[in-house]
Formats: sequence, C-alpha cells, structure tokens
Amino acid sequence: MKWLRRALFGKPLGNSIEDVKSRLIFVFSVIALSSSSLVFFAFSLHLIFNEDAQIEHHLISFETIAKDHYSLVKDDFYQLGPYVSAYYSETALADNIKQELPYLEGQVTRVRSFEENGFMVYHVSFHDASGKHIPLYLTVNSRAIDFGDDNWDILMLISFALMAFLIAFLRFSLRRVFDGLMSPVSELSEQLTTHQEGDFHVPERSIDEIQQLTAHLNSYKQMKERLAKQEMMFAKYASHELKTPISVVLGAANLQAMKDDADFQAKQRERILIAATNMQATVEVLLSIVKQENVSGAHELRAVRPQDIPLDKYRAKLGKDVQISLAIAPDCQINMPLAVLNMILKNLLNNAIRFTQQGRIEVVIKSQCIKVIDSGCGLTGKPETEHGLGLLIVRRLCDSYGWHFSLADTPTGGCCAKLTYNQCHVG
Repeated sequence: MKWLRRALFGKPLGNSIEDVKSRLIFVFSVIALSSSSLVFFAFSLHLIFNEDAQIEHHLISFETIAKDHYSLVKDDFYQLGPYVSAYYSETALADNIKQELPYLEGQVTRVRSFEENGFMVYHVSFHDASGKHIPLYLTVNSRAIDFGDDNWDILMLISFALMAFLIAFLRFSLRRVFDGLMSPVSELSEQLTTHQEGDFHVPERSIDEIQQLTAHLNSYKQMKERLAKQEMMFAKYASHELKTPISVVLGAANLQAMKDDADFQAKQRERILIAATNMQATVEVLLSIVKQENVSGAHELRAVRPQDIPLDKYRAKLGKDVQISLAIAPDCQINMPLAVLNMILKNLLNNAIRFTQQGRIEVVIKSQCIKVIDSGCGLTGKPETEHGLGLLIVRRLCDSYGWHFSLADTPTGGCCAKLTYNQCHVG
C-alpha cells in the first residue's frame, strides 16, 4: 500500500492537514472502488443466473410445439427456431449432447453453462397417435440468446462510468466536508505560525469545539500577555525595592571612611544594619513569591503585636496635617509571616501617604480582615495606574496566602484598601 501511495502522490505522506486529507481521500477511494467492484460483479452474476433461468423457461415453452410438430413430420430431428432444436430419439442426438446421457426427465439439465460451448437439455417423453412412446430432447446453446457481446460491452461501460462517477462524487464530497472541518484548524495554525497581532479568529461556520478552542487560545494569549506585563512590573518593583537599601549601605560605608568619630561610626553602622535588614526582608518576600514557598506554610497562624508594625518610619513621610494610627485586635493572628505583612502594609501605606495631603491614615488589623483607610483624594481612574507596582506585589502576596484584595472609595472621601481572608482558597 505504501508503494501505491508513493506512486500516486510522488512522495511519502506526512501528518499535515493536506497529507491527512490526501490519505483520507485515497483510503475512501480504494474503499469505494472495492465496494463498487463487488456490487458490479454481484450484479453481473445475478444477470447471468437470471439469463439462464429465462433461457430455461424459453426452452420449456417449446415442449407443446415440438409434440405437435412430430405428429405432422414424424422425423427424428427438427429445428424449431433459430436457437432451439428438437430430437425425438437418442440416436439422433448430436455427439456433444449424446456424451452427457442420461438426462433426468421432466427437468432442464445444464451442461458447462459458463462456457462458450455449454448447452441446456430439456428431456420429456410423450405418446404419438398410435400409442408409441417417443422421447423428446429440446436443446439450446447456453450463450445462443444472451444479450450479446455488444450489449455486454455497453453494460460494462455504463457500469464503469457509473462507478467512476460515484468515486469522483465521493472524492468531491469528502474533500468539501474535510475542508469545512479542517480549514478553521489550518487558519488557526497559520495565525499561530505567523504570530499575528490581535485575537485568534475562525469563521462562524466552524464547529462548536473549534470555536471553543479559539476562545481558549484567546484567553491563554491574554493571560500570557498579562503575566508577561506583570512579570516585567514585578522585576521593576524588585529592582526599585533593592536599589534604595543598597544605596544606603554604599553611602554609609563611604561615609564611615571619612570620619573616625565613634558616634558617627555607630550611626553609619546602624544605617547599614537597618538597610541590610530591610533588604533581607524584601529579598525573602520576593523569593517567597517567585518560588511559591509561602503556600506550604499558609495555614500556620502567627500573632501580630503593635511593636511588629514599625509605623515610625512612615511618620517621617507624612505631611504636617496628616496623622497615622494603628489598631490591632486583641489576640490577633494571621497566616502571613511578619515580613510579608509588613511588605503589604508598606505598599498600602506608601500609596495612602502619596494621595493624602491632610486628615488621617488608619491601619486596622484583625484576624480575618486588614484595612488601610485614608482621607485622600480617592480613586480617580484605574487602580492599577494610580497605585502602580505596589498594587501588583500586594495582589501577588494576597493570592499566595488566600486573601482577597480590594480597593474602593470611602463614603466620606478617600480610599480603603481591604484584605479579606478566604481560607478555602489557600494553597
């Protein structure tokens, strides 16, 4: 079969859509040709057997004519028609007929009916007017009154023409059906190969499964683009968070070399230690997000105390008309490490300070809810644009530990950043 396909198509077929279509059309053509051939030969055999049955009936119909003719001629042989002969004795039989004696009386005997020299014999007997027993042999050649060679040629040509038409129609229909099913897949493949801009699309006539596949591809493409954008923002955020403490460490180290005063040296060492500690906490949080290591300990509760939240470093950033307060519920426990909690609060407080010129900033921490409420200008557009990279880190941390993050305006003006614990989404 492989050599036949190679002879027909010129090269081995692969697994592309065109190759699969060619292979499918080839297989169905072979099936159609085989089934059509079987039908043709079965029909031909039926005609042959039916023709023999008609010849038998034709031969039997000459019985009365042969008996009446004998009463007039009294001869041992007579040609009753162009094809039918009547013999009235065994000695008068032709040699080829005589060789097959005896013949059963009252029925037609077929001799080599599928050969050119085949014949049929109908044997009966009767009594003439004087009461003499007379044997009667009616014979006819098996191929004497068939359709004839010309008729058979025409029949075969018509049959083969019909077979060829059916095969061509099947190929055409199959090609149309296959193109209708697979052309959307080809279009999707081309769109994927060319990396075209915009969403993937297929014709409306495509089957539902392909349309669903297209919708999922568009969803994955949008997700990929969104994740790529988030990863870029995340990298920028990490770079920003690490640049400041590194600059502090380098600056303090350079200042140490300029003065030998003990108090000055101690102050610079303190700056270096604080910056290094902050940088270590930032690195741990970032690595925890990237490696998803935090999820394994997301069910472990940790107590939160006022001294764990360093508000003093934010007070220096506040305007003179802005106050900041912290309220922690008694026996408060959350499932986030303190470094993660402080990272979240750092981003939320920095945004609150940025948009609050006067009034208050309140930090409320409970076991199931964390809020940062400010009296600033509120949301004026998309939160992602207003709060930039800090919002990304907050969302990533909240998702990792099973918290839902929301940002909304308050009824009295300002903004409320709210974290709500959802235990069923942890890990």
